[in-house]
Amino acid sequence: MKNKKSYDSIITRLIFSIVIIFILMVLISNFLINRKQIMIMEEVFEGFSRNFPENNESVVLLIDSAQVQSTSSFRVYLAFVVASVVLIGSLAFVFIIKKTLEPLKKLEDKIGRVDIENPDSFSEKLVVVDGPTEIKELSEKFDDLIQRIYKDYKKQKEFSSNVAHELRTPIAIMQAQVDVFSKKNNDENNLDFIETMDANLKRLKKLIDSVLLLSKRNKIKIGSVNLDNMIDEIFLDLDDFASSKNISLDYQYSNISINSDDVLIQRLIFNIIENAIKYTEDGGLVDVSVIQGQKETIIKIADNGIGIKDDKKEEIFDLFYQIDDSRNKEGFGIGLSLSKDIAETLGAIIEIRDNNPKGTIFLIKFRNI
Repeated sequence: MKNKKSYDSIITRLIFSIVIIFILMVLISNFLINRKQIMIMEEVFEGFSRNFPENNESVVLLIDSAQVQSTSSFRVYLAFVVASVVLIGSLAFVFIIKKTLEPLKKLEDKIGRVDIENPDSFSEKLVVVDGPTEIKELSEKFDDLIQRIYKDYKKQKEFSSNVAHELRTPIAIMQAQVDVFSKKNNDENNLDFIETMDANLKRLKKLIDSVLLLSKRNKIKIGSVNLDNMIDEIFLDLDDFASSKNISLDYQYSNISINSDDVLIQRLIFNIIENAIKYTEDGGLVDVSVIQGQKETIIKIADNGIGIKDDKKEEIFDLFYQIDDSRNKEGFGIGLSLSKDIAETLGAIIEIRDNNPKGTIFLIKFRNI
């Protein structure tokens, strides 16, 4: 078995190929050079024969091979033979390398078809049957690793989805009980309790919805989305939140539409605008605008809030990360992580820039389809 592995290895194949090609190059070049020398000698002999008188005397003709090799025509021929043999040998070696590594290309294609969100893509084994030992073993190890990663991912995804589903019912019951209690006990003594319970139940419901959206990704339904109408709806949903902090929401209508999934893109823009309101001080401004170019459409969300340090601009997309711990009562650190996940799903890019003199600018870039 060990000998079989050694024989099938890439190193053994390449060494064997190099030796064979080198021997063939030497044999072919020697054959062509010797043949050329013989042809030149024959031509010289024929020339002497024509100039000799016809008699019966014996003649000894000496031809120095060094003089033959020193002729300009022979040197040109020699250079041509060497160059041709080296070129052909190199092409043959490239062809052998390409054929040897062809299974690696097949493995690359198989890996490229794997989609963690598509269980059907895991039905095709990554194991390469034909090829060098190293590539076979690599494909086997990689297939085993991918299968274990997918099983763990599937378990975690199903667990979070099941937990979120199980929590929806008791949260809904608790919300209904709070609503009933608030109607029967609307005196000032119970007002703080009711408001606190109501706010926290809404936060829990929002958390559950976010977890469900993270754990469940449906097929993308591409269609024409009018950004004016969508941003109007988002502003309407966030109006109470913005008004509670006396924050102005501004949007310049542009009558621009893009091809995307309306549900996902609405959640993406909603989360970033909500985040901008959350981290903008009272009396601030959140300005939204849309710019459409030849290659991409950019949704710009600018605020004059607390801003984000350069070393934190990548971390804010981490799950459960929050910029300011003192504001942890306003969210769970899921919104921006979910936004990045949605952007990747839609093929969009999110960029963060400073809004001088104060605040942050989020740029959501969509390629025009």
